[in-house]
Amino acid sequence: MSLNPPDIKELKAIVDWANLTPDVRELSLKFGDVELFISRDQQPSGSPSAPAPAPAPATQAPPSAPAVPAAPAVAVPAALAPAPDAPSSGTSELAADEVLIKAPMVGIFYASPKPGAPNFVSVGDSVTAESVLCIVEVMKLMSNIEAQVEGTVVRILVENEQAVEYGQPLMVIKRHG
Repeated sequence: MSLNPPDIKELKAIVDWANLTPDVRELSLKFGDVELFISRDQQPSGSPSAPAPAPAPATQAPPSAPAVPAAPAVAVPAALAPAPDAPSSGTSELAADEVLIKAPMVGIFYASPKPGAPNFVSVGDSVTAESVLCIVEVMKLMSNIEAQVEGTVVRILVENEQAVEYGQPLMVIKRHG
């Protein structure tokens, strides 16, 4: 009997289940090329970036375990802060009419629809709410990132084909009007 590799929805369901089940402290799953590791340890034994994949859905933790999600929630900003040093210094000075576009998931940032094609947007381009700004790819799944505001692209904070973290600033758009 052959098994199909898990898709993103199945992996998310597994992560959600692990975070909602107070008895699960660690979960390691390997299926072909796909590896998933989740740990709720408060003190990571490895690098500070080790807990980064697990905390994203930890906001749905059950009330019976309030201390468990608190540690990952504190660890995530510390783990993510060093990665985008240069962009975060530029994003801390957002004007009132500027909107920060963040990565909705961990993946690879693509500025154009395919290699050699023109970028979706450049600094100075006007965008509508439906305008595609870039693509974030995770496990061969390409997700279009839309502006969701009308305005002008002021800054692009990541390079093409750069790995991005969940919540990492990608672009700054100045709203029209």
